[in-house]
Amino acid sequence: MKVVRGWRAVLLATTLASFLTPFTSSSIAIALPLMASEFEISLASVNWVVNAFLIPLASTVLVFGRISDWLGRSRVFKLGLVLFTISSLAVFTARGFTDLMVYRFIQGLAAAMITSTAIAVLGEVAPRERRGLAIGLNTMAVYLGLSTGPLLGGYLTSCCGWRSLFAFKTLVSLLALLVALKTVESSRTVSPRPSIPVLVFTATSISMIIYGASNLNSLIGLVVALTGCISLSTVLLVERWSSRILHSKLFNTRIIAAVVATLLNYSATYALTVLLSNYLQKLRGLPPSETGLILSIQPVVQVLLSPIAGFLGDHYNPSIIASTGMAVITIGVYSLTLLTPEAPLTQLYPALIILGAGFAFFASPNTTAVLNMSPREAYGSANALLATMRFLGQALSMSIITTIMTIQEDLALAVETSLVIYVFLCIVGTLLSLIPIVKKNSE
Repeated sequence: MKVVRGWRAVLLATTLASFLTPFTSSSIAIALPLMASEFEISLASVNWVVNAFLIPLASTVLVFGRISDWLGRSRVFKLGLVLFTISSLAVFTARGFTDLMVYRFIQGLAAAMITSTAIAVLGEVAPRERRGLAIGLNTMAVYLGLSTGPLLGGYLTSCCGWRSLFAFKTLVSLLALLVALKTVESSRTVSPRPSIPVLVFTATSISMIIYGASNLNSLIGLVVALTGCISLSTVLLVERWSSRILHSKLFNTRIIAAVVATLLNYSATYALTVLLSNYLQKLRGLPPSETGLILSIQPVVQVLLSPIAGFLGDHYNPSIIASTGMAVITIGVYSLTLLTPEAPLTQLYPALIILGAGFAFFASPNTTAVLNMSPREAYGSANALLATMRFLGQALSMSIITTIMTIQEDLALAVETSLVIYVFLCIVGTLLSLIPIVKKNSE
């Protein structure tokens, strides 16, 4: 890969691209009621607008990571931006619900291409001594997408309708594409051709896990989830001995520990916003606007501290920074278990600040640590594996609260039970994140 205008131009392109997926995920929820009214469908049916995007994203991000190692990361990255731009424009002009679903599916595939390659492209061209800072800035864009999604999404939807969200995404993705086309020359890597049947089997296994995780309260959902877990585990075991998707050098204890810590991190934290939203609106009686303002504390702290965390990852062992971040997250989640319906709201603010700091000091340093432990030719696979763990973690996090709330009708008890489970997952994740440090010291 040849850098034409320097790594900072690549940083701009990948940062704009990395903003798109989280913004798409966090802003669409605001528009769903209006979309249901326009297409004359139920609120339950309109939820498939979200699923049509999430399923291809989560199930193919690992697949596109492997393909990018073979065909070239910049090629897959730019193709993803092309498809995202076209699909966003297509959604903007959609006239029927079926058309909308098809376009959203394509948008999910495009998001998988972008997500699986963005940091890998950046990590490949950024100087090693500036890599942590670059990844920290890229991570900041992800947090900006998550935090501005509800606020900007709500404003655009209220003023200009839900289609304006996709007009905005079209403009951002088009800008990222134009910068990318002028920044990096496409080049083919030396990674061998992947096995298409294995890629398809892997994507199917992950899709089954996601579908089953969203229906754990039924026997069918449980069977599908377990079957998907067994299938994916089988793929990974085979991959360890005969690599066809992931680079063989990714299968070492230090990298696997960091990757599983990522899975547990998102399993324990992704649904906290949903829990706290229910707590503030249902148990405390706050309006949505005030609830959103309070919950914005966490992503704002993440945005502010992510570059600092990336900078520290350049000057110290990033695994140590990531472990510290995971421990801070554990403290933040535990502090949420002390909340009661009668507790003053000021008790919630420090917990959100702690969580925001923990997320910032875990995310980018953990990614930096995985890339530093991986060979250069496996950056695409390593980044895609991390992304897969993030999306699987999100699905598991939501499935936990869905199952608990189905079993426990008392909302206060359901929130408390879910938080206790999340604390346990955080503790295990913290211990796993220490393994790369211990292993490195013992070598």
